Amino acid sequence: MKCPKCHKEVEKGSLYCPHCLAEIPWVREFDSVETQMKKQQQRKPVKEKKKTGFRLRKPGKKQIILLLIAAAVILGAFCYRQLHTFSALYSYAQRQFEQENYASAIEAVNDALEQKPDNEAANILLSQIMEKQEDLESAILILKPLLGNEETGPDVYRALVRMMIENGQIREAEDLLKDCSREIRRACGEYICEPPTVKLSPGTYTSVQSLEMESDDGEIYYTMDGTIPTEKSQKYTEPITLQEGTVEVKAVCINEYSVMSKVAGGTYVINLQIPKAPKVSPKSGDYEKKTKIKVTVPDGCTAYYAFDSMPDVNSTVYERPISMPEGYHVLNVILVTDSGKVSKATTREYYLQY
Repeated sequence: MKCPKCHKEVEKGSLYCPHCLAEIPWVREFDSVETQMKKQQQRKPVKEKKKTGFRLRKPGKKQIILLLIAAAVILGAFCYRQLHTFSALYSYAQRQFEQENYASAIEAVNDALEQKPDNEAANILLSQIMEKQEDLESAILILKPLLGNEETGPDVYRALVRMMIENGQIREAEDLLKDCSREIRRACGEYICEPPTVKLSPGTYTSVQSLEMESDDGEIYYTMDGTIPTEKSQKYTEPITLQEGTVEVKAVCINEYSVMSKVAGGTYVINLQIPKAPKVSPKSGDYEKKTKIKVTVPDGCTAYYAFDSMPDVNSTVYERPISMPEGYHVLNVILVTDSGKVSKATTREYYLQY
């Protein structure tokens, strides 16, 4: 390169001309286009890449308050819904009932019934609350509509029958259970009274009869004139003796709930027969040695005898063979039944001489 002042050759790289000491202005080599573009890009400030999606910002105080209010509303709605389910309302009503808070219990169980009007447990609970408030009529009316449902369980019948009996509707309770299923009748067994067992079949008899009755359900009351017995009739305590004649016995059982059974019994005809004259041996005649006299006594009879007179119930009772007395004597023997019927006398004439 030449010096711009003296125009003499100067070595490459020299900063001053060795001849005139002038400063040599060196010109830098031009970079390639590609190199300069890279340098230019490097000199530009780096721009922040745009992010996709939502950009999180720090919420402000107002937003926080709104979020808290929204959360409180949602939580409140959830809690209200949970506390007002059928199960929650029914459980609350039960607790209030047990604590004798009947007003709160009624309100809660009515809210529960709005959701499930035919629920048996809730209806029974409501009727029990009415009963505790001494309103048996309302308690009964609450349960009666459930009887129209074929799926109604025995608990409803049991509660209803008990309240009807307590309210004096005994016959109505009996009619209600009359056509019920075996399952329901079994569940209400304590309110069902079976007729007493009469151990003597109705009919005609030729002897005095002893009529026995028994029951496991309650007390037995009876009449003997064909009328329907009540708790004011004769109370059965021991076997009844049926004497001669016709008698119509009717008996019922009444349990501790005043439920009366159906009528048992029947008509009994007692025709007491006069016994035949007794058999006496030996026959009349003369005898030369000591002889025993025997009398045949049928069951249900007693034999009475007397020598030389006519016997009656005050005469000597035949218990063992009689020794024939010495001499001539007339023996008379009669039979008397337990009912008092007297037979004709059997007469024997004996003459004993040793």
